[in-house]
Amino acid sequence: MGIGRHGCGEIMGTETNSHENPVGLQADHSATGKSAAGGGQKVILAIDDDTEILNSVRRLLIREGWVVWTASDPREGLQVYETHWRTIQLVLLDYFMPTLRGDEVFERLQRINPHVRVLLTTACDDDVSPKLLQGGLCGFVQKPLTPRDLIGGIRKSLNHRDPPCPGAPPRPLGHSP
Repeated sequence: MGIGRHGCGEIMGTETNSHENPVGLQADHSATGKSAAGGGQKVILAIDDDTEILNSVRRLLIREGWVVWTASDPREGLQVYETHWRTIQLVLLDYFMPTLRGDEVFERLQRINPHVRVLLTTACDDDVSPKLLQGGLCGFVQKPLTPRDLIGGIRKSLNHRDPPCPGAPPRPLGHSP
């Protein structure tokens, strides 16, 4: 069974969960029950206005052992990041959202923390402006997302040895043929 919609913004996978939490601002932990601060787990903030995609991403990343906080509105995501930026290791950010585009959110995140790690999701790499590419973006994963590409992109973004997201232009991460 596929997860997400077919077409632009699709996430494919086989996981189902009958005990889903509602989308919005939430923190979910993996099955280990460790807290993010005390257990050493990586915290990822996912910001996407599409609740179906957000739920699918949340379930996938929890299965990988990450703590996932979600926001279905970019302004809400900015508030969460501003409050918890020292805890959040990566922001997974959709590019096209109705109230703020991904590049606008990215700029605001950088005002909070110039070293923020952001992995952008977009349907078209043409949407990624040169300013984003040169401004410290960790990279982007092109939609339709696959679990393999998304997880690979997140791992690469989290494993930078240099200061978070050096200014070198990123390439699409993990897009498998």
